Amino acid sequence: MLRRRVGLLYPIGVMPQRFPYRQFGSERSASTVLFMSMTLALALSGCALPSSGPSAKQVIEQRKTETHTNYAMVDVNDAVLSYAATRPRESLVNRFGSGPRTTDLRIAVGDIVGVNLWEAPPGSLFGGTMMSSGLQQSSGGSTTIPPQTVSGDRTIAVPYAGRISVAGRTPSEVEHQIAAALEGKAVQPQALVTIQRSTANSVTVTGEVASGARISLTGAGERVLDAIASSGGIRAAASESIIRLTRNGVTARIPFDVLIENPAENIRLRSGDLITVVREPRTILVLGAAGRNAEIPFEASRISMADALAKAAGLNDNRADANGVFVLRYELASVARRFLPAGSPLINSGEYVPVVYRFAMKNTSTLLAMQRFEMQPRDVIYIANASGAEWQKVMAIFQGVASPALSATSIGINAAAVGR
Repeated sequence: MLRRRVGLLYPIGVMPQRFPYRQFGSERSASTVLFMSMTLALALSGCALPSSGPSAKQVIEQRKTETHTNYAMVDVNDAVLSYAATRPRESLVNRFGSGPRTTDLRIAVGDIVGVNLWEAPPGSLFGGTMMSSGLQQSSGGSTTIPPQTVSGDRTIAVPYAGRISVAGRTPSEVEHQIAAALEGKAVQPQALVTIQRSTANSVTVTGEVASGARISLTGAGERVLDAIASSGGIRAAASESIIRLTRNGVTARIPFDVLIENPAENIRLRSGDLITVVREPRTILVLGAAGRNAEIPFEASRISMADALAKAAGLNDNRADANGVFVLRYELASVARRFLPAGSPLINSGEYVPVVYRFAMKNTSTLLAMQRFEMQPRDVIYIANASGAEWQKVMAIFQGVASPALSATSIGINAAAVGR
């Protein structure tokens, strides 16, 4: 049989156990559970508090240890911007020069050469007509020699002149040489020499083009874009294409969109040049308390810090430290030494210097400077969490731990109250 007591059923002869919360009192038990929950939450937060990276204070403190300087810390201001504006840019004209306009190319072994010969009347060596009497009436004329390949001994054959050495000479030089060889054999002989096809006087275009090819040069003085256009143009987007020009073992590179924007970079080509078009997307990384963490493509020849932050949806209002916005970059030593102290150990560490640029976003002048701070490929923008965000995480952990305990406490108190 069962007995009923305050709405509860239990077997006859078995007394119900007092609910444990009664011996402490409901208020005391609730405060005890609350204290234990907070202690547990703080312990958990101290062991493994979630974080997207170092705080602004940690970035500053980690710059230097007792024995080593890890990176240079630079606050962005007008002086830094003026130094950064003088950074050397990738350039073809600075490396190779614009190049002279060549009107004559030099003949090489393997080239196909055409020769035309003339003489003045009454010359008969290269022209004339037969009369009915069988006599030849000379009125002067011309002769076209069939195109011929420059042989391995660097010569071509010219009637009445023999073998003429042409390799390494320009067409105009060969013309004078042939005319001199025909003196005394023809009346005022003249010659016209043309390079009809040349393997040596050509450039090679390869890579991300519609059709890789070997382009023959002419006396017009072809330029880089002329060769790329002759190959069908580039296949990738202009903002993702890099042009590499190799000449005599030296290579220089330039973004394709910069080549288009700056006509001076469209230099004249020389025999043996190699043009390689490479698809190389230029991007920057945005990490930390941004509106979104992402890899941001340039999509233009230049992009500023303001542009990059806008593409990343700005700072996260709930997490970001406005004075903890950094750009991490391996800066050229030639640029870094302009704004680093003369005795800095990083200046002589190599061609590139690790530099962390800091932006104080609460300063209006910094917001203006962001429009002039030009981003470089592979830059990393890091936005640190504000100190208040860390407390929000602690409270979130406390709420996650305390809510079940407080719910159990409330259930126990209600059950104790019912059992009284």
